[in-house]
Amino acid sequence: DRLSALAEMIDRGLPMRVVAMDANGGYDTHEDQAASLSGDLDVLSRSLAAFQADLETRGIADRVLVHVWSEFGRRGEENGSLGTDHGAAGIGFLIGSQVKGQMLGEFPGLANGLDDEGNLKATFDFRSLYCSLLEQWFGTDAEAIVPNAASFDRLALLK
Repeated sequence: DRLSALAEMIDRGLPMRVVAMDANGGYDTHEDQAASLSGDLDVLSRSLAAFQADLETRGIADRVLVHVWSEFGRRGEENGSLGTDHGAAGIGFLIGSQVKGQMLGEFPGLANGLDDEGNLKATFDFRSLYCSLLEQWFGTDAEAIVPNAASFDRLALLK
């Protein structure tokens, strides 16, 4: 419902450049992860698909880019409560008709891809993504926003 209302606001021309929303459910799965995670991910994915379809039906999909990310990663190993604890490396997705469509970074694997604390090793620096989004989508100089922005690669994110 919130994404439908957002599509309506965009369609009516409200002057929004950035909108932030929390996802449904609870993704802090320290215990009994299997019981809640799949349902939460199902609702999230169906909601995002419906939002994209709504934007396309309204003819405004080219004006919207969705960035979905986790504020923290999860550990690779299950804890004693049938869940996973906070980890270091996270995941993010860009969604929209203007997105080039590619994978940035790679899954490091569980056999050799964990650090000494059991965290997945990060294979991509999110600051490269932020710099690229600022410059390519917003037309803003990343140097004014991201500390040391010149040191991060720029990626061709958009078509």
